[in-house]
Amino acid sequence: MTKGARGYYFRPRPNGAMLLQIRHDPRLRRTEMHRIAGIDTATGDVRVAENHVLTDEEQALIADWLANGTGLDGRAARAVSDIGHIAHWAQFRATAEELESATDELLWAMQDLREVLVRKLARRSTE
Repeated sequence: MTKGARGYYFRPRPNGAMLLQIRHDPRLRRTEMHRIAGIDTATGDVRVAENHVLTDEEQALIADWLANGTGLDGRAARAVSDIGHIAHWAQFRATAEELESATDELLWAMQDLREVLVRKLARRSTE
């Protein structure tokens, strides 16, 4: 995700990404992601979600992402890509049976990752 664009997230997927808008509802203590566009890195094609018109900011974010990717490299970039591909698989490709067998393990793995990241962030902020 481009720094300064905290209202958006690029979910990596095979051959591209999905641009998701992050919406916060502090009253419900809830965060949701809404699909804005699908991006094909091979062709540069952008498929905008139905009933959405890209803003200038969104167009600039997409152009920056196509030119620079996430801005991460090495293992960090690979980790983010793997997580994005898993999310894409779960949303669009997984069968009900696959999701039934994998959901608990995926949720535990995500919780474990979240705890590690939060703990390390807390340590860095006190150093």
